[in-house]
Amino acid sequence: MYKGLKFTAVAACVAGALGMSASVYAAPTHDKAVIGYLTQWEAWKGTDAGFSVKGEATHLNVDMDIYSILNFSFFGVAKDGSLHSGDLRNKNIYQDGSVQEPGPLLHPDVYSSWDFHILWGELEYIHEFPGNEPWQADQLAKVQAQGFVKDGRGWKHAPSGVTGQMPIPLKKAGGAPGLIDLANQKDVKVMASIGGWSMSKHFPEMAANPAMKERFLADIDRLMALGFHGIDIDWEFPGSGGMNFTGTDVDYANFEQLMDDIRARIGNDKLLTAAFKAVPAALEGYDWNRLSNSMDYFNMMTYDLNGGWSNLTGHNSPLYPYPEEEFDGLTLDDLRVWMQARGIPSNKINFGAAFYGRGVQTKEATAYLGAPTDKRTVNFSVDGPTSSSVDLDNWKAFEGQPNYNYIIKQNGWEHFWDANAEVPYAVKGKYFLSYDDEEAIRKKAEYVVNHDLGGIIVWQVHGDIQCEGTFINHGSKLKECTNLKSPLAQQIDNVFSANVLPNEAPVISVPGAQAADSGQVISFVVSAVDADGDALSFTAAGADVVDNGDGTATVTYKAPNTATDLTDTVTVVVSDGRRSDSASVTVNVTGSGVVENTAPVLNAPASVDVTAGDATVISVSATDADGDALTFAASAGVVAQNGNSATITVSTVDSDKDSVISVVVSVNDGAASADATVVVNVKGNAGPVNGSWDKDTIYNTGDKVTYNGVEYTAKWWTKGETPGSSSVWEAFDDGSAQTWSAGKVYVGGDLTIHKGNTYKAKWWTKGDMPGSAWGPWEQQ
Repeated sequence: MYKGLKFTAVAACVAGALGMSASVYAAPTHDKAVIGYLTQWEAWKGTDAGFSVKGEATHLNVDMDIYSILNFSFFGVAKDGSLHSGDLRNKNIYQDGSVQEPGPLLHPDVYSSWDFHILWGELEYIHEFPGNEPWQADQLAKVQAQGFVKDGRGWKHAPSGVTGQMPIPLKKAGGAPGLIDLANQKDVKVMASIGGWSMSKHFPEMAANPAMKERFLADIDRLMALGFHGIDIDWEFPGSGGMNFTGTDVDYANFEQLMDDIRARIGNDKLLTAAFKAVPAALEGYDWNRLSNSMDYFNMMTYDLNGGWSNLTGHNSPLYPYPEEEFDGLTLDDLRVWMQARGIPSNKINFGAAFYGRGVQTKEATAYLGAPTDKRTVNFSVDGPTSSSVDLDNWKAFEGQPNYNYIIKQNGWEHFWDANAEVPYAVKGKYFLSYDDEEAIRKKAEYVVNHDLGGIIVWQVHGDIQCEGTFINHGSKLKECTNLKSPLAQQIDNVFSANVLPNEAPVISVPGAQAADSGQVISFVVSAVDADGDALSFTAAGADVVDNGDGTATVTYKAPNTATDLTDTVTVVVSDGRRSDSASVTVNVTGSGVVENTAPVLNAPASVDVTAGDATVISVSATDADGDALTFAASAGVVAQNGNSATITVSTVDSDKDSVISVVVSVNDGAASADATVVVNVKGNAGPVNGSWDKDTIYNTGDKVTYNGVEYTAKWWTKGETPGSSSVWEAFDDGSAQTWSAGKVYVGGDLTIHKGNTYKAKWWTKGDMPGSAWGPWEQQ
């Protein structure tokens, strides 16, 4: 799709009348999609979120010479299948049993919502519907010209069916245009985006219920009547579920049918797109051929791949795999390979660019990539109480997801570049931040060009804006910057507008099968050619490589020590910096008949501490001199292995007593093993002690007091009953022998001390003094 700047003399005059900057930017001539999400809530944010003023984050401050499509986000799905304004989202939807009630398509209160200000622009308020009196003629003509009719005590916009309360939100003559009007001037498409993380709960039932779906499609008609150029579906997520709902396999077919139904409803001249989870396992259930017939773009959310839910620090949006990743396959490159292997049209695939970061806290004094995260219960504004390691100390206003334009203003962070994943990250003490900078965004744009993909989706367009000018006020809410910069978006535009031809991948040549004896070192030469003449680099898995500088490389391989014959494989990769090629060389290793194996070396902490009821993560690693594949195991807990490292998550039972769990961790190379014992010190969760017992204080169940040096817990409501002499109080018992108490219940095996002697109870007893030969006590 070619998007040029259609800024004619008439349009320039209109811009001047509206107070808009008439600067003409270089219009993109590329055919890549640049899709930006524009949210209705970002406009509320001000200086605490990196913006200059509240109201800066609207459509008036988006460089529409960069974006080809803008997704207005979000409309939600109600329990009856109808659509509602995102401002009417049920904020308790995360709770079990919560549902989304139906509501207006656009929030009718122009004072508490940005819906009309963004979609219709600068407004003129009419507080009473005009009558037929002569003095009302001018107002009545304006109201009727914009399609408003009286509807009870409110109004109705006849073309779209949108209704609302007073005042009537008229588009102000000569005022700043709304999103769709401004986009039409710039030849930009505007999509109505439906769903999102917190408003997808009713998607599955709507897509499966014909009556609910018909209400949904009727509201699609209303959106199109408002002037939207298409529909974007953000059902999070078919098949796997989202906030407060689960997915099933039938979701996939229902999603495909829904796309067919929407396409039939909006026609072939409108756009239909959807956002997809960037995890191959969640994409297997789709019929991609069917989706390709009905949809224009597949918007892959290649961000949020690591965050507060992760056990190890990782990248939010990695381009390539990296050794420290917790789970394999969660990168842009992995997803592209998976999608193209299934024949999904490359020109319909758009990859995500994150204009924000994700911050977490770790268990280490100094954070690093791959460090164990430190989780606790956090009460998020959207997700509610959730176990997360999110960093709220540095990014509280963003709940751990700061915009790029805020990140770059912060001091005290040490920034690094991961050459494997090709993204940056930063650390400050125990805190870790993953984000994308200009270099990372540029590389993602180049990747899209090099692999002939459709384009890029941006979450979200205001994440990188920087106002370097002054603001023009358009009414009470809309602010327009006279000199706007978008450094991340500009990187995308620079790459896509550079007339860069798709890069040809280099081609590697390798020799045939090689032979080696057990433990022998052999070498062989590989070569490669590149049609573009790019400089090449070689790497190999399981071998060392020396680049000869002439398009060849020498690969040195050491055969494992083996008693039996085996076949090994050396995979060699050549890269031109953008694309790569690989080939494998088979090595037939002749066994020695003698087993020579070096046991692996295990690295594990001696002990870890945890509070009873919580879970702790033990991080271990191992090395093997023979380079054998390693397998970790543990006597307790859940083991998650990542290469030669592993984490063991050990859960504990809530208790007020201290205890110890001995976890034996072992690593095996297939022939020998090494083990270590990690002591988990479980601190009892005793709860607070409410001071010394007071006869005039009321105590409730669970309250704790001390009396005569002994700690007691109330078993029910009590007042004035002395601990040690009343059954309402239970004395704390850590298992050691304590001075005998007449008010305490003892069972068989319990120990006590009386007059300097230790006694053991032979059976249940209370009030029986130790020392009687025929009583329940036996002297030790």
